[in-house]
Amino acid sequence: MAIRKLEKKEPPTLEEMIDKGGEVAADKTENNKGWTHFTLRIRKDLSADIDKVLEHRVGISKTGWILEAIQEKLRRENEE
Repeated sequence: MAIRKLEKKEPPTLEEMIDKGGEVAADKTENNKGWTHFTLRIRKDLSADIDKVLEHRVGISKTGWILEAIQEKLRRENEE
C-alpha cells in the first residue's frame, strides 16, 4: 500500500463562495402529510397546570393534550 502526500488546497475566496451559493431549503411539507410546525410560548404556570393534569392521564403527551384542547375549542367555536 503506497502512501502519498496530501495535496494542500487553497481555501476558496469569498467571491468563489458567493458564486457557488447554497442550496434552497427543501420543502418538507409533503413528508408531513398536512402537518405544520410552529413555536408556542406559554407562561410557566400554565405549563405547570397542564403537567398536573397529565400526571393523572396515561398515554398522552403535553403536545397531544394541547392539540385536544385546540380541537375542543374549534368545535365549540364552529357550533356557535
